[in-house]
Amino acid sequence: MRDPGRGNVTLVTGGTGLIGGEVILALARSGEAVRAVVRADSAEHARCRLVTRLKKSEAYHGDLLRNINAVAGDTTKSMFGLPPAALAGVHRVIHGAANTQFNPRQDTEVWDTNVSGARHLVEVGGALPPGSRILFISTASVTTAPERSYIDEEAPYAGHANTYSRSKREAEAIVRRSGLDIVIVRPSIVLSRGVRDRAMARSILWAVPIMGELGDIPVDPDAVVDLVPVDYVADAIVQLAMRASLDHQVYHVSAGRDARTFDELRDAVAGRHSELACIRPIGQGRRISHRARARLLRPLGAYLPFINAGVRYANDRFVSEAGRGAPSSLTYVPDLVGLITLGEALDEMYQP
Repeated sequence: MRDPGRGNVTLVTGGTGLIGGEVILALARSGEAVRAVVRADSAEHARCRLVTRLKKSEAYHGDLLRNINAVAGDTTKSMFGLPPAALAGVHRVIHGAANTQFNPRQDTEVWDTNVSGARHLVEVGGALPPGSRILFISTASVTTAPERSYIDEEAPYAGHANTYSRSKREAEAIVRRSGLDIVIVRPSIVLSRGVRDRAMARSILWAVPIMGELGDIPVDPDAVVDLVPVDYVADAIVQLAMRASLDHQVYHVSAGRDARTFDELRDAVAGRHSELACIRPIGQGRRISHRARARLLRPLGAYLPFINAGVRYANDRFVSEAGRGAPSSLTYVPDLVGLITLGEALDEMYQP
């Protein structure tokens, strides 16, 4: 791995994460020079962490490393903890570093990481040449209401929120108030298609084997779950980053009107994994046993309100510029569920 050059560099944060790693590879495939900010003790440590992540991707090829460099930094610090020389030649920033935990025990870390990261993105953006493209990766779940609706990018913040989504609301407000030309990209629920890593596969879908153990679950069967695969999301982010001009400041990267219902997803998974056919969504208003409720709502309670909101996130803006929508979640979710054992799901459920 070498420094890809002094000019026309894209600075990327969050490169060891699910989305950021795929963004880096997508940029490199396009011939773009990438400088990845990695939390590490040294440049060598940063390179090691980054390459370890990139090798998990089906899109990885060793030749791509000629376009990728890693620098040690920290997005929770002023100017991302980078020396001025690390911004030499940078004309584009994609800020993907975030803490996505839903666990209340990590609320302080989630808020500090996501909000301070936005403040420091503004600092970095202010130091770049005029006309530099800056993308901030947020989440569509900053708005979850009106429920059972098709929510576009101009909808106000509303509906159920947790510390993660509230931190993203505050981070968006920070970049909007900055006066800089920062584009906000909001993926919906992102799944790890194309990444050979069992831990990333179960980061959200660990709930499915648990549901199989419980059977009846308090989810409305017709609730829409807006899912997108990470390879699609990464390509979308790179397309938005590289376009000469954009018509909007905020874009959903989502399944939109093609998002499927919980029942459709359940049927697709059960068709491939018969042991999960017992999952039966019974609606929010139905009662389940106290034992099942205690086992289910403690670990899964953070996720159920987002599922039961049943919203589709409008993707018309992005599709009109890119010309293509997201692939059907029914085609890849069963494969990802097959990577998760019940034991792994239980381990994930009880993570501190």
